[in-house]
Amino acid sequence: MKKNSFVYGSILLTLVNFFIRFIGFSYDILLSKLIGAEGIGLFQMIMPVLMIFLIITTAGIPTAVSKLIAEYNSKNNYDAVRKTYKVALLFTLALSIGLSLILILFSRFIALKIFRNQDALRCIYLLPPAMVLISMTSVIRGYYYGLKMMGTASISEIVEHVTRFIIVIGLLYYIYPLDPIQGAFIAICGISIGEFFDLIWLLFIQTRFTKRLPYVIPTPIKMTKLLWQILTISAPLTISGFFNVILQFVNAILIPHRLMASGYTNSEAIATFGRVMGMAMPLTYLPYFVTSALVINIIPNLSEQVFLKNYKPARNTIHLAVKITLLVSIPLTALYVFFAKPLAVYLYNDPKASEAIYMMGFCTVFLAMQHTFSGILHGLGKQKNTTIHRIISMSLQFAAIYYLVGNPTYGIYGYFIGFFLCTLSICILDFYTLWKMTKIKFKYVDLLIKPFFAAILMIFLIFMTQQRFLSINFHLSIGFVYSLIIGGLGYIFVLLTTKAIPRNLLHMLFRIDR
Repeated sequence: MKKNSFVYGSILLTLVNFFIRFIGFSYDILLSKLIGAEGIGLFQMIMPVLMIFLIITTAGIPTAVSKLIAEYNSKNNYDAVRKTYKVALLFTLALSIGLSLILILFSRFIALKIFRNQDALRCIYLLPPAMVLISMTSVIRGYYYGLKMMGTASISEIVEHVTRFIIVIGLLYYIYPLDPIQGAFIAICGISIGEFFDLIWLLFIQTRFTKRLPYVIPTPIKMTKLLWQILTISAPLTISGFFNVILQFVNAILIPHRLMASGYTNSEAIATFGRVMGMAMPLTYLPYFVTSALVINIIPNLSEQVFLKNYKPARNTIHLAVKITLLVSIPLTALYVFFAKPLAVYLYNDPKASEAIYMMGFCTVFLAMQHTFSGILHGLGKQKNTTIHRIISMSLQFAAIYYLVGNPTYGIYGYFIGFFLCTLSICILDFYTLWKMTKIKFKYVDLLIKPFFAAILMIFLIFMTQQRFLSINFHLSIGFVYSLIIGGLGYIFVLLTTKAIPRNLLHMLFRIDR
């Protein structure tokens, strides 16, 4: 007898995601004001270096730990749980230290040959502590996710963001005004500061929790076998993550160059790239607030259910995850397509961004679905399939960028075509793999038809209320916000009326599973 841990955990993680993103957004705004454009520019220039190295330790290993811990915990094999955690932690520590030494060894080449910036060299020297700490905390969080201790892992992320915010922003205010380069150093050190307090919290909780685990007779399972299991699961995810980071890096270089080849000036190419990546893309990824929580939660959940051969609850969990994803992404897709210009004006004060928001809006639902599908397939042990699907699809996107963006007939529309083909092909391939493996029967009326008609009513309400506010000379931006609220309430009303969202939702969260 237990609570509906998947629903409860997903909602908890979604709320934590909202809080963390709010803290992160506030931190970025204040950081920009305090260290200036030059300091932020140096900070942003160094971050991709850290991310490329971190992909090796954080893209697949925490997921593998979460999956294996969930499986061993489901059969009360606490010795294997402890050994898996220990092996993963020691391996990640050794790997992150090795990568840090490589980074230090090539730091001068990266700073002086690639960035051509002497200040970047000193910034790179500050990255190894962050690399080691982030790698360690990611593995420990994977351990807690595998044990379904969502609250503990969620609090650790809050500890990281809040302590970094308080210490870094407080220090910058104390010594303000300051040199921008000095500000960039403090911002980079802030990464390690937040992760250090996060690690202290996780280790403190881990010590208290370990004492409560029952003693069991050690099992003959070898450490080398556990390490091989971790590597087998994590390797495809690491490769996929590495390709994704490289593609982002290539996009930042290739898209402006290909736009100039198609007739854009340098300033037009950079501005167009900024509108796509800096304005439209964050909106397109907005459903990740919810899908990230689903993916983190569903991997250990499905791993445990499949290991115990509880196939019916596993199918119900998959159906629920897909349903939640569509309920969130369909109205956002409609909003971006029908109200791209108001969003561009009210959010960014840039009407030209509306074209990018409109075109990228069509990808929103597919981007959200492929994120959820990836979590489901990882939970089912199909990480190799998801890696192959993403490599194939990213190749399509790269080809579209290279051949279409440089063509004056297409220009930036070549990128939109490539991104749409990439997200759509991943969705189709993932869905086919999922259906072939589970033979799951989706309730398409609930999943698609009901939210589609609810989204139509939402768009109608937003349009009508916006016109009404305009007729009485109401403040434009405030009126648009009120229109969004009214439209959103109308969307929820239709879902409740048609039982797409169960009316007894709160009861579901705390009901006892049979």
